[in-house]
Amino acid sequence: MTAPEQTAEEAKDPFADEAWRTAIEHAADCPSCRTPGAKCETGERLLRAYEEATRQARSEEAM
Repeated sequence: MTAPEQTAEEAKDPFADEAWRTAIEHAADCPSCRTPGAKCETGERLLRAYEEATRQARSEEAM
């Protein structure tokens, strides 16, 4: 991905980008998230926030 494409993508949906970064940063530091089969309510909540932001951005693009 070139720099202009990356900038354009971030400008389209900065919330989804931030939600993704927050979820990944949490998962990297959370023992439960790194353990297969373990449950982490915070990690699941952050992932749902990212998914919702992505769905919203896609629906806005379709309009």
